[in-house]
Amino acid sequence: MALPAIFCAVIFLHAFASGFGAEERPNIIFIVADDLGWNDVSFHGYNEIPTPNIDRLAQSGVILNSHYAQALCSPSRASLMTGKYPIRLGMQNGVLTPGTAQSLPLNEKLLPEYLRDAGYSTHMYGKWHLGYAENRMLPTSRGFDSFFGYLNAWVDYYTSNLIWDFNPAYGGLDLWDNLEFVGRNYTGQYLTELLTAKANERIKNHNFNQKPLFMYIAHLAAHFANTEDPMQAPDRYTNRFDHIAHSGRKTTAGMIAALDDSLGQIVDALQERNALHNTIIVFTADNGASGPEKLIHTTPPFTYGTNWPLRGTKMTQWEGGVRTSAFVWSDLIKGPGRVSNEIFHISDWLPTLISLAGGQAPGEIDGHNIWTSIANGYPSPRQEVLIQADSVNQEYAIRWHQFKLILGGWTATGSIPDGWYPPVGGVNASFERDTPSRLHCPHRDSDIPCHVRDSPCLFDVETDPCEHNNIVSYFPDIEKLLLDKLAVYNASAVLSGPWRPDPRAATALHDGIMAPWL
Repeated sequence: MALPAIFCAVIFLHAFASGFGAEERPNIIFIVADDLGWNDVSFHGYNEIPTPNIDRLAQSGVILNSHYAQALCSPSRASLMTGKYPIRLGMQNGVLTPGTAQSLPLNEKLLPEYLRDAGYSTHMYGKWHLGYAENRMLPTSRGFDSFFGYLNAWVDYYTSNLIWDFNPAYGGLDLWDNLEFVGRNYTGQYLTELLTAKANERIKNHNFNQKPLFMYIAHLAAHFANTEDPMQAPDRYTNRFDHIAHSGRKTTAGMIAALDDSLGQIVDALQERNALHNTIIVFTADNGASGPEKLIHTTPPFTYGTNWPLRGTKMTQWEGGVRTSAFVWSDLIKGPGRVSNEIFHISDWLPTLISLAGGQAPGEIDGHNIWTSIANGYPSPRQEVLIQADSVNQEYAIRWHQFKLILGGWTATGSIPDGWYPPVGGVNASFERDTPSRLHCPHRDSDIPCHVRDSPCLFDVETDPCEHNNIVSYFPDIEKLLLDKLAVYNASAVLSGPWRPDPRAATALHDGIMAPWL
């Protein structure tokens, strides 16, 4: 007998408010792009690199226009997996480098562990970068039923070789199928396509009637490959971009096109299994693009991605480093096709996804359950984001409501760019279009200086997301409030890094493979 319509509606709303029942828990596909720039996807209003599959999902879901992550890879991934700010984990100071014995703290229960406890089948493809010295640090020891990917920060797209110029003894081959090294088996295959094929094979063979699926796809794209051949993409992708004259930017476009195709193929695979209607797809970058080689005075990274019109790059606390391209797609969203300007942080996904799975999120975390804000358009439960509190580099940043304060750190030393960097070759007006998620920034007033090494800078990033105009002199009370908040966070921070390689990890001792050694 059919239930009355009003009763069905009550059940539906309750599911969104408090998670789903066992028979209706959604599949979850969480996709992270590496070093993807704000201006490297076309749904933000610049069509130099068309991303039709990404755009289609974003524009028929909810675009998250104020979604924050950390400025670097390991801290963002640590926050995603734990629901905590990196300062709680001792991971705010940098990334885990090749050969270091440290990892994401082993006493932390991770997102896939919670989802597995809730009855999910959990699988990972791509970049781990949260520690690999011991088997107990690896994905299959931390909640994933299976893992296919690489354990460190990057690899060559065709050879799975990490070349680390700073300390070559610790670079090497890095591609794994669970605990088995398989790098040499796939030499010559383009990694974006390989990860996609493995993920789609899982979708094809998964028993959706038995268990819901959690799939974490952490792509290499659009991260650089190595210093000698940094940008890598097959001709079948780069040939789509004859309108881009600069070879580095053209190859970057090819890398992003492969990423875009990947999303389309994953959606098709879910549709073929009749699972798309009950699936939530989350897409985000781990941080902004690192910018062209000439802007970076460290070795590496560099790419030809761009965060324009946002300020700064990866490794900085400017919006270009930490405000990420992000969206959520699902048939379960009410009133899709929206742009949300509510404040979200990558730590919010742990409690949100656990709730959707019918589980109970831990209490001592920094993340918030943001599902009703995304699915129903309600205000975000979050009005504050700690962007950085790093006492080693004396680098601090926080957003509270529309205000963002930034002080000190790498962004002030001159070694990392803090300007505004359009695509190489300049901005072409013919590629600009007005999309709902396009950012509009005021004129830059050069009479209001910002010297973050010497004193705090304050911005209204709702009206000035490009951080053009320092308004600290107009709001001394806000400056004091945010400095006080940063002091509280800093006082509770766990000491972080720096991490140094263990001589026992040298790859010459392990047949050239970046393998667990303890």
